[in-house]
This record gives sequence, structure tokens and C-alpha cells, in this order.
Amino acid sequence: MSVHIESPLGFTADFPEHTQVLDDSTAGPNSEQYGLLGGVLVTVIKDDTSVQDAPQANGWAHLMSDFYREERGGTLLAEGELNLPGKSAYGVVVGYDAADGAAKVAATVGVWESSRFIGVVVIWPYLNAEAEPRLDMLKEIVAAINVG
Repeated sequence: MSVHIESPLGFTADFPEHTQVLDDSTAGPNSEQYGLLGGVLVTVIKDDTSVQDAPQANGWAHLMSDFYREERGGTLLAEGELNLPGKSAYGVVVGYDAADGAAKVAATVGVWESSRFIGVVVIWPYLNAEAEPRLDMLKEIVAAINVG
């Protein structure tokens, strides 16, 4: 069973069962947030005024990752195309320490689909060096979001 979302921001998503739709997004206007099991936070951001094509979507992912690398002193874990069918999705994955000292991973993904852009930021608790970065989990989350 999955949780189906039809967002006024112009996307649909089918997230895993027990997904929580968070009432107030801390990411600001034109964003929505979802809590998935395992402490995973998914933020979907509509930013189609600043992104007009797939290369700009890649640039958006890099720009958003700078916060975690520069402001949080994070380390680049991975970057590249996620190779999802029907969409261009480029991600930058950074390991960092949150304000409370907890080790986290942040993935910023620029998605270009149907000539439209949506930004996705996924944050999850860092497990260990063998498990991270969990790119398969990231791909599943981004694949579940469709821009239409």
C-alpha cells in the first residue's frame, strides 16, 4: 500500500505506506515536505522560474548542495545522473553533521520531466561508511515523484 499525493505544486507522488504529510514546510513557499520511515525527510520544491532546462536543473542540485558543504562543513559523497526512465534527475549527495551533532546525509536532486522542473531534497540519518550513500533509496524516492 502506498500514499498517493497530488500536489498543487504540479507533481504527483506515490510514497511508501506510513508516509506523513507535514503540514508546514520549513523550506519556505512553493515547497512541501514528507516524513518517511527511518527518519527520512523529503522536500519537494517548485522553482520553475529559475530553472528552464535540464542543464539548469543540474546546476540547481549543485547550488542547493552548497548549503550542506559550506554552511554545515559537509563532505561530497556522490554526484551524478540517477538514470531514471522518463526524466532527467541529477543528484549531489553530501554527508554532514546537523546542528544537534547527528550525522546526516543530504541529497539535492534537480528533476527535469515533461519540460518542467522540480527540486527534491532528501535528508536521512547517516548509517555507516559501508551503507552510505544509499543511492538505491534515493532513486526509489525520486522515481516516485512525477512532474505532469
